[in-house]
Amino acid sequence: MPLSHLLLCLSILATLLPVRAPWPWLSLLIMAVTAGQIHGQLTIAALVPVAAMAALAWMAIAARHRPRREAVLMALMLVIGLALALHLLPGFLNPTYLVAASDARPPTLRYLNFDKGVAGMLMLAVLAAQQRRRAEGVGLAPAPAVAPGRPAVALWATVAATLALPWLLAVVGGLGRPTLRWPENAGLFLASNLFLTCVAEEAAFRGVIQGLLARRLGTDLRTVNGWLPVLLAAVLFGLAHAAGGPLYVGLAMLAGLGYGLAYALSARIELAIALHFALNALVFLTLDLRIG
Repeated sequence: MPLSHLLLCLSILATLLPVRAPWPWLSLLIMAVTAGQIHGQLTIAALVPVAAMAALAWMAIAARHRPRREAVLMALMLVIGLALALHLLPGFLNPTYLVAASDARPPTLRYLNFDKGVAGMLMLAVLAAQQRRRAEGVGLAPAPAVAPGRPAVALWATVAATLALPWLLAVVGGLGRPTLRWPENAGLFLASNLFLTCVAEEAAFRGVIQGLLARRLGTDLRTVNGWLPVLLAAVLFGLAHAAGGPLYVGLAMLAGLGYGLAYALSARIELAIALHFALNALVFLTLDLRIG
């Protein structure tokens, strides 16, 4: 993995440190962007959206006593973040690598998407700051969608079902064939999937979209309003996978429902990220997946 991307991964980890100051992740982000420019993976044009999103993140973290302002800033971050994730903004020359699709098919080209990764990292920085404030009781922001008591049984049942059901339905629906494999560059794929894909997608769909909807509609999972943020975020997540075909969309919605419930029951974005990555890794290593 290039130095710029390694530094970006470290900056993602730094957002989760138990410190309120943003300097650890911000310093690593500056080093990542600098390394990217030195090694020709980023151009000057890339600095504009990165700087804009970093400024919004800084202001959102500082707006802890102003929930409406914080919500607006997060919505603006989501807009820029989606543009970055969809590779609509210039300046990012993402490196590529090959991963074997299966024993019977040729390797597929994969990208190390700095633009998507940096979008996820900056949204995660805001979400982690909110979680620390809730834990400290300082400038308290509403929890995203926490069920009363946060029952551990429901949480672990959600984790188990999220890992099992999409996998089984993919096999039954003919979308994948069970296998065991560790193709060349599997480690690079898994690291990229965790830091540059799962972080960004969970920060956007669960942390921002589900979180903002929960502030508006409610956080009690005993009510319809409490379920709506989880369901709406899951539907949007599924539709974002439309390129894989209708069955793949349905499975993505089911998985998104599991990620959303895990987030709602735990109020920890890290758990949603870990669950997303665990399912992706399980599918990658044990299914010959055919999508499209």
